[in-house]
Amino acid sequence: MLAILKNNFYRLWEEKAYLFVSMFLTICAVTAAIVLTNNVQVKGNIAVVSKDKNIEFADCKYFNITVLNSAPKKSELVQNRYDAVVTIDNGNYKIYTIKNNDLEMMIKSALQNPKKFTPPMDTERKTGTNIIGYMMMFLLMQGVLYARLFSEDKEKHMIERVLVSPIAFRNYLLGHAIFIMSIILIPSFIVIAGAKIIGANIGFSLMQYAGLLLVLSMLSTAFALFLCSLFNSADTTNMIGSACLVLTSILAGSFYSFSKNRVIFNKILHILPQKDFINYADALEKGNISINTNLQFTYVIALTTALFVFSILKTRKDYIYHK
Repeated sequence: MLAILKNNFYRLWEEKAYLFVSMFLTICAVTAAIVLTNNVQVKGNIAVVSKDKNIEFADCKYFNITVLNSAPKKSELVQNRYDAVVTIDNGNYKIYTIKNNDLEMMIKSALQNPKKFTPPMDTERKTGTNIIGYMMMFLLMQGVLYARLFSEDKEKHMIERVLVSPIAFRNYLLGHAIFIMSIILIPSFIVIAGAKIIGANIGFSLMQYAGLLLVLSMLSTAFALFLCSLFNSADTTNMIGSACLVLTSILAGSFYSFSKNRVIFNKILHILPQKDFINYADALEKGNISINTNLQFTYVIALTTALFVFSILKTRKDYIYHK
């Protein structure tokens, strides 16, 4: 196993650009989360559609309000340019948002009494959850990136040579798994610790970050090995894995939560481990851990384990049982 780890580190160092790019993206994700949380956590970007320019709601200090003559395209909400669209006509109003129901209720409360309105802070994600959310997609994608070394072993038929050597099959796979987890976990934790050292508000304690990042790195590794067990080509694995992770992370609310009004859609989203992981992180930071959030976290661990087991059994079947 140590031989596999050592060899993988040597191979990665020869292509160190991958490591530097991953570190850079992690730093950008943490920086963006800290900056955006500190500046936009209370305020939301609201588009108000009304012919009346003297709107009392427009003076509400807790929102960045833009008065328009016509409603913006829905794509502008998806791109996060606007958090919601409020249409006001003769004192009546309609609210449209793709974000959660809490935001809609907050805007409704502000419309009813703009001068006395104070936003409930417990409905907003805090700094730590935002940082984890912004990092999540990049960390999951790193697993697919670093698993390319395992895929190359299969592509170049190096795995057959390894399996006839004194190295045990379980140690070979475990070596790859530990390598991927460590190369994801260690640099990301160093970035978080660096932010803490310079005095930035990072939300969670370093121990909490260590635990959360460990689970993310395990999930990333398990998913990457799962894909590698299905496909022999590193390019195919990387392409399919990256596309799946980008789409599912956005849908799961990595950057912001989608509306809870669509009950069926919201339940389907809980199939995604990213959704349950973010919910657990949010509850942990707010001190609202419940049986439900514990079950969600357990689901993430169980799915990670299932992906690991499948990867082991599938690879063993392909390269040992067929010998």
